[in-house]
Amino acid sequence: MIPIRSTAVLLTALLTFATSLRAENEGLAELDKATELQGQANSLQDLEEVAKVAEEALKKGLDKDNTAFAKQLIVSALWQHASQLSAAIFEQPRPDPRWTQLRGLIMKDLDKVLTHDDTFVEAHVLVGKLQALPRGNRERALKSVERAVELYTEQKDNKELSKTLLLRAGMRENADDRLADVAKAIEADPDNLDALKLRAAVHIDRGEFDKAIEDFQALLKQDPDSLAVKQAIANTYASQGQFDKAIEFLNETIQAAPDNALTYAMRAEIYERQDKYDEAIADWNKALELQPSNAGALLGRARLHYLKEDLKAAMSDVDRVLQQQPGLGQAVLLKSMIAAADGNFAEAISTLQSVLRSDPTNIDLRLQLASFYVADERPRKAIRVLTQILADDEQNWRAMRARGDALLSVGKHAEAIEDYGKAMKIQPEDDGILNNLAWVLATSPKDDVRDGKRAVELATKACEVTEFKKPHILSTLGAAYAETGDFENAIKWSTKAVELGEKDLKDQVEQLKDELKHYEEGKPFRELQDIKEKPDPPARVIET
Repeated sequence: MIPIRSTAVLLTALLTFATSLRAENEGLAELDKATELQGQANSLQDLEEVAKVAEEALKKGLDKDNTAFAKQLIVSALWQHASQLSAAIFEQPRPDPRWTQLRGLIMKDLDKVLTHDDTFVEAHVLVGKLQALPRGNRERALKSVERAVELYTEQKDNKELSKTLLLRAGMRENADDRLADVAKAIEADPDNLDALKLRAAVHIDRGEFDKAIEDFQALLKQDPDSLAVKQAIANTYASQGQFDKAIEFLNETIQAAPDNALTYAMRAEIYERQDKYDEAIADWNKALELQPSNAGALLGRARLHYLKEDLKAAMSDVDRVLQQQPGLGQAVLLKSMIAAADGNFAEAISTLQSVLRSDPTNIDLRLQLASFYVADERPRKAIRVLTQILADDEQNWRAMRARGDALLSVGKHAEAIEDYGKAMKIQPEDDGILNNLAWVLATSPKDDVRDGKRAVELATKACEVTEFKKPHILSTLGAAYAETGDFENAIKWSTKAVELGEKDLKDQVEQLKDELKHYEEGKPFRELQDIKEKPDPPARVIET
């Protein structure tokens, strides 16, 4: 028989234990609700609710086992939520335009996940990927990826370790560190093709072309039919100027697979880089024989016909491309170049403007348009185009130089000098800028513009840059000396300009001889252009 006093003590102890149990598990109702919601979750909102209710359960209180379970629910729900959101960034052909906002939402999920479970390695990897994106936190990215490397190493998961080391390599600023990570990635998983590709790319960046070729050859052993790798090998040889090796490799590739149009295209491009246009055209012909409607091959052949000045054949190929793909930017641009080469600048301008309508901010196209206006004797139109370019990109030295040339052609020497001066600050070794600035300083009829001493300095530098091999630049040096009164040197360099011009610049040799005659007579040369603006051609009337 238990004494009454002992029974009272036992009841008190049991009540105290039950009360403590209830206190430890006041969040059980919320935990049960979160568990039920997890089983029914079908949307992002559902997953958010699971995590929210499980967090409430933790706040109200749970015992050790239920706390662990609640944290598992939170981690699972938030990870699913983060994974689905990140798919819009990493698993789409084009990332969602709101990707920066999405990154912020995903990071909130991942921060909570890692607060509850710092060993969740996939979350560390995703943090690294997100923060490696533009305007991300590079320090945080590296820290997270390094933690993932530690965890995969502990888990002995070599395939994932290899992928993560490759991710870290992409974040490295130091080339040696990058290469070390890639080497570790290959050591962890020798079958990681991405690691071999990246190591080859790093070798190319470092100028270690032989090592890059070794990696490409290793890739070919694993994937003998990879045209991308074969193209990389050929391009690596060609980038070193080893064109014969590139051709030899492609010859072997063609011999092994003679019916692959892309291999002929690769060899055509190498031949073009060697200026072997006939051989390149033969390869484009073969590629088109295998794939008659291949737009890339047609454009490649059209470009070569254009370079060989077979404008009719070039235009025929371009028109075939445009029949297949109306408005294709590359084809329309080439068509404008062909029209310009044929002297039809109005057609060239009209054609190029049609491309610009769909890409109005393209600076290269606008520079080309300006050059067409100059060639069509509409320099003031060119000046307007170039001024607009410089309003958008005030450091564009090509536009500065081109506007200087156009201003020179309409007699605005002071303005041209200002543009040349600005361009030269950005490109101090450009022979075209040096020469044109020296020319106007030496030959302008405007007394307040000329500066013979500076003209000699600039023209001398332009001659040095071009190894004294360009007759029109030697002519400028002669004009500069004449402006300083040194006619002995003026005659010397002008005579050399005429001698070279008779070989290389026959269409301008009479001009060069006229300059020399001035110096022999003890006169400096003066030039003032003032091209009259041609009117715009009449607008086309489309009959209906």
